[in-house]
Amino acid sequence: MSTPRLLALVLVLAGLRLGVDPVAAELAGTLGAALAALRFSPGDPPRRPWLLRAVALSLVMSAHALQRLGLVGEHRLDYLLLIVANIVGALALLGFLRVIRQSGLTVPLRRSERVVAVLIACATLGVVAWILAALVFHSLRDVAVAVSTLCDAVVFTTAALLLRHVLPMRGGLVAQPYFLLAVDGLCFLALDLAHALRPIPGPVVAPLGALGGATGGAAGFAQAALVRRSARLSR
Repeated sequence: MSTPRLLALVLVLAGLRLGVDPVAAELAGTLGAALAALRFSPGDPPRRPWLLRAVALSLVMSAHALQRLGLVGEHRLDYLLLIVANIVGALALLGFLRVIRQSGLTVPLRRSERVVAVLIACATLGVVAWILAALVFHSLRDVAVAVSTLCDAVVFTTAALLLRHVLPMRGGLVAQPYFLLAVDGLCFLALDLAHALRPIPGPVVAPLGALGGATGGAAGFAQAALVRRSARLSR
């Protein structure tokens, strides 16, 4: 997918979330991940991680739909769904990394790159520790924020590592979905911080949520476009 089209897609999804309905934007992201999975043949290794991501996004959408309808119940089914969704989403990113490593196309990190990776990991761990220290764990909400924090950190750091591995492939086109997923993880990690530091700074939440949701939703469509283009070129 060309860069202008990708940017336009991100803007459309962000606008859908901010100006129309966040649940509709989540539905679009779920469809994008499902489309990416279906573009691969049943035996293709990337198919499973994209299916996992589609499941994760569908659980997030379901949780927010239940909140909208007031059907969460005293056991807070919405938080339980969000906990499971975050875990499944993190597993999807780890699945992408395993696929790339098993492809045999990766090269070892150079010394400077290892230093950068350590710095990113340390900074991420620092933010995670800050968030967890701010939580009191008196409710399932705090547990959900803690799980979300850990999983968003996994998504961000794993996507960043994936970027390093796939940037040399096809002039960087292969990196598009993983760049979008890295932005997604970073935005939602920042949102976790906002939720942990009460009161929540209102002006921060909507733009971060829109950007994170839009980039995460666009990742599936970007991957589907890449697979379609590869299939067309191989004919």
